[in-house]
Amino acid sequence: MAILTDGVNGPVTGRLGNVIFYQVKGQNRARSLPRIPKRGRKPSPEQVMQRSKFRLMQQWLKPMKRIVRIGFGRFEPPKTGHNVAMSYNMRHAIVETENGFSVDPQAIRFSAGPLTPPVNAQVHQEGEMLHFSWDKPDIHAVLGDARTVLFVHNERNGLGCDKLYGSGADDCSDALATHFLSLLPGDVCHAYMAFVNAETGEVSDSVYAGQIVVVIE
Repeated sequence: MAILTDGVNGPVTGRLGNVIFYQVKGQNRARSLPRIPKRGRKPSPEQVMQRSKFRLMQQWLKPMKRIVRIGFGRFEPPKTGHNVAMSYNMRHAIVETENGFSVDPQAIRFSAGPLTPPVNAQVHQEGEMLHFSWDKPDIHAVLGDARTVLFVHNERNGLGCDKLYGSGADDCSDALATHFLSLLPGDVCHAYMAFVNAETGEVSDSVYAGQIVVVIE
């Protein structure tokens, strides 16, 4: 049974025939009840392919949950930062291989926005720290009170670590501790960075800062 919670002009909740009414973040929605699938029906090749790509990207973005909420968070509901990040990276960062699909680390993006992105971003390891550097922004850069957002992904175990609101854009250097990456000698890690305006929350596109092959002395 469907219920009119605020009279005839208000939202409807519940079931009416084969239609379910519900609310998401203040928006009224309706969906039809799913048909009962035929027993033993196999997914189509297209469904298998899409599910494989989805699982792959879901695993890659799992340690990025905190930063994609900021990096892709300036979208109107019902979109979420995670939804937008999944959509973008499934389109741009998954490549087909002989054995299925893989992620192109250089194409991964955790943010998209109007600020000027870091230029010539680079990373190198010194002991337990990863040091980032980039070129000093020119006078035409759109940044305001911009701070760094750093992220590093360990390819072997899928772990990641991040840093929010780090150094200022004009500092041209920042560092990230690696304690949460469970590093082993020879691990391959991928580093990314972006800028976020500390006052407005606006972000830049994230950029790939490079690959690190871990050395532990």
